[in-house]
Amino acid sequence: MPSVFSRTFPVPGAAVAGDPGGLITPGNLQGQTEHFSVYVDPGLGPDGVQDAQGVLASCETDYAKVAGYFGGLDAGPFNVILFANPGGAYHQTCAATDLFCDARTNPADGDYSEFLNIAEFVEVFEAAQAAGWDCGMSNGEGLSRVLATDAYPNELDGFATASSWLDSNRQNFVDRNDHSDTNPLANGCSVLFLNWLRFQLNFTWPQIAGAAAPTLERAYNKLTGKSDGFRQFSSLLVSHFPKGGPSGLTTDNPFPL
Repeated sequence: MPSVFSRTFPVPGAAVAGDPGGLITPGNLQGQTEHFSVYVDPGLGPDGVQDAQGVLASCETDYAKVAGYFGGLDAGPFNVILFANPGGAYHQTCAATDLFCDARTNPADGDYSEFLNIAEFVEVFEAAQAAGWDCGMSNGEGLSRVLATDAYPNELDGFATASSWLDSNRQNFVDRNDHSDTNPLANGCSVLFLNWLRFQLNFTWPQIAGAAAPTLERAYNKLTGKSDGFRQFSSLLVSHFPKGGPSGLTTDNPFPL
């Protein structure tokens, strides 16, 4: 099953290429760096080429930052394939290094494609670390989302999930994972909890990534020595976003509160 970084709402009227793997050809290669080869669907025209150049300009800096979060691990090399993929981005398994990412045209937006690229290659780092972050479950999906958003916060539009969880009955996805990476309620809980660790409790991303564990609660326990993560987190949110009404939150990070 592919690992998917998907929007919280569909984009009407946009078709996805039938076999984007067929785009990995020399004629579609726009450039290479130490860890990335970037390909583009020629049907995207000049804007697609511009998107690819944006990815090439930023990908090594972003790779170095993420590698630092994971204690200097190596991952890749990666093929980044830019094409019309209105749902977002995906790769075939957590360790798969062919990363299929949407590209914006009219106008071009290389930061958007690089935002998606980060979300996908973070999951490959999770697989390389092999310590508890699982890209096919809500804890690993949450980490890929918050790290991509931390790098490119202006590109989150359409992918935010925090309000989905806040506007629900707020099921506990801290003590257990949802066995999916496409459940907006579980992903919303996960991104909120991870941002709470980072921006409310002030742990760093390297500390959080290094506290890999099978659940968010066990990661919290590694960081704090405590076992009350969901209670502390949910109590704070109730005091600022009471249950039973729309939260009005448009981002995945309301912290610090």
